[in-house]
Amino acid sequence: MNLRIVATDFMASFRNYTRSKGTLFFSIAFPVILILLFGAIFSGGGAGRYDLYVKNYDYENGEFIIGMIKNGTGMGYPSGSLGNFTNFYDALYDQLNDTGVIRMRVIKDSDASDREELNRYVKSEKLKAVMVIPENYGMKLGLAIFNEDASLAPNITLMLDQSDAQSNGVIISVMAQLTGQSNLMIAGGDNFMHVNTSSIIQEKFEYIDFFVPGVIALTVMTNSVFGVIESNTKSRKNGILRKLSTTPFTRGDWILAKMLFMLFMAFVSTFFILVVGVLVWHLTFELNVYMFILIISASFAFAGMGMIVTRFVRDEETAPAAANAITFPMMFLAGIFFPLEMMPHFLQVVAKFMPLYYVGEGLRDAMILGDASGALMNSLVIFIFAAIVFTIGIVTTSWKDE
Repeated sequence: MNLRIVATDFMASFRNYTRSKGTLFFSIAFPVILILLFGAIFSGGGAGRYDLYVKNYDYENGEFIIGMIKNGTGMGYPSGSLGNFTNFYDALYDQLNDTGVIRMRVIKDSDASDREELNRYVKSEKLKAVMVIPENYGMKLGLAIFNEDASLAPNITLMLDQSDAQSNGVIISVMAQLTGQSNLMIAGGDNFMHVNTSSIIQEKFEYIDFFVPGVIALTVMTNSVFGVIESNTKSRKNGILRKLSTTPFTRGDWILAKMLFMLFMAFVSTFFILVVGVLVWHLTFELNVYMFILIISASFAFAGMGMIVTRFVRDEETAPAAANAITFPMMFLAGIFFPLEMMPHFLQVVAKFMPLYYVGEGLRDAMILGDASGALMNSLVIFIFAAIVFTIGIVTTSWKDE
């Protein structure tokens, strides 16, 4: 092995890299844009709150319920339990806002004076969730409570956009909890059974903590696969591989030089990703040996996959399609952008056959969660996979056939 020749080829690859604006963009700028974009979407100050619009056709009768509650007339509410509120609906809106999950938005009378106008308003404004309180609701509810006859109680209607299942589930859950507690108080009952919830991971983790390690894994994959396929196909088309076979430059020297450059690019991209994560989103992470093992192993694994594909891709024009065929399924199915639990069960099974899944999970265990056993297990999986695939890639790469 001639290290001088390896260093010469490494520098040649570096010069070619810096001359290509497209390569610079996809290896550095593109992952940075992803972090900024997804971080802004999922890590904003208002994240986790859902707008619930309310159209109240019975605001005035809310005073009737307040009077009954404060007088203790036929109700289980303790006197004064609603504080200084003069209208039942004000208390209701305040209680929903205080959940920290729902943000109440009141629809003005001028926008929807009746049900027909309300339907037009909902469609025109593309509202996702609307609570409709019917006329005389307060009066009818008060009479039902006074007579202790639940069958007389009117209904509040929730209008929900069925295409937004996640938001609907949260709103329905909050409303069910609120009505359950209210019904218990009205019946004069007490809560004897309580359940407290706590997080298994005591630290507070946000979406950006999940996303940054995934972007690092994704960038290492795309740089390695596209880099190897593009380099090999160009060298073949230009006759460089054929010429190299007649020089002292051995196949081992050539592969080593390319791999060292892929590793260099992997760590450069990782550096920029982490800098943006820390400066913009205040990311905190841990540097440890598992992180480096995973990045190195992933670089070798995906480079090996690129070498195998190059053996069957003869045209430079079809190389990007072949690279996309490898990277795109893993990009969207390996739990890079969203947790695997959000996918159907059969896709979760498929994801666990993808090497990118273990790189992303291993980096999260090593950098964010501090889970040494999880990081070790994922490192072993990707290291073994890299050893097998890279060996196959070396064996299938031949200059004599070119």
